[in-house]
Amino acid sequence: MLSPNTSDHNGTFFSQEKFIRAVVDAETANFRTVKLQTGNSHTHLFGLASTHRFNTRRVWLAPFGLYAYPINGADGSRISDLITELKTFRTIAFYWSVRFDHGDLANQLERCGLDRREYTTQVVYLTGPYDAVFKGFSETTRNKIRKAERKGLVVRRATEPEDVSSYYEIYQQLRGTRGDWTENYTESLFSALVSLTDDVVFLLAELDKQPIAGGWFFRDGNSFMYWHGALDYRFKDYFPHYALLNHAIHLASEEGMSAFNMGASVGKESVEHFKSLWGSHKVPCWWFTWENPIWASIATVRKRIPW
Repeated sequence: MLSPNTSDHNGTFFSQEKFIRAVVDAETANFRTVKLQTGNSHTHLFGLASTHRFNTRRVWLAPFGLYAYPINGADGSRISDLITELKTFRTIAFYWSVRFDHGDLANQLERCGLDRREYTTQVVYLTGPYDAVFKGFSETTRNKIRKAERKGLVVRRATEPEDVSSYYEIYQQLRGTRGDWTENYTESLFSALVSLTDDVVFLLAELDKQPIAGGWFFRDGNSFMYWHGALDYRFKDYFPHYALLNHAIHLASEEGMSAFNMGASVGKESVEHFKSLWGSHKVPCWWFTWENPIWASIATVRKRIPW
């Protein structure tokens, strides 16, 4: 059984150098890795910066809206020092998302004068063995998991480049039919993430060895997080998304994780309802932003001047 990392020691997975560097390596040259650390303090975290004119930057303390937590603790004075490192003239803005169980960090960031917004994620608490967790699923969910198995669906962990390519093809086909999907992750990003085998779990659902769906999950301290998924809708009646989530929850339970984070539903009632069928609870997360008043004023003036 995997011993979950503690947040105080390792921060979130998304604050660690290996994750940030994988994202930077997969993205354009306009992005770079940023390490925040003050003086001789052991407290630090890594972030992603986009570079702009006049050597300015925007900083994400974890890309894609994922969570950040400093490595080696997050007491108030150290958080204040890290914020000071960010609030420089060249920083146009920075963004920091805080996980549902890091409320103390959220309160500290608010005391530092950052704009705070609350949103929700849905979490399945893994308070017992998998069999007990399974009983917490709705009857409909349990039946669809069993149907997927009876129909011959097989879920496996995937690690090879061809597995990523198969998933990416499914993702792009699905994305072409979904007008509300604004993000467009690159195949190079998925390829970079799949190499982080200690922390990233990539699952494929297959029918007669043909991939028909996939899902990406992160080990994040004592939390297992569902990040991204796609399925071939021609096979939706095989319930591959149910099989994938069940497999991941089973794995998280076996590894001794305390929570399975299903992610935010961005206000979509149908998605929230689907997640509720797994016995999930809606819990708050927090999004913090800071915009440099100097650059904000310059931007306002430029809009008013006829060029």
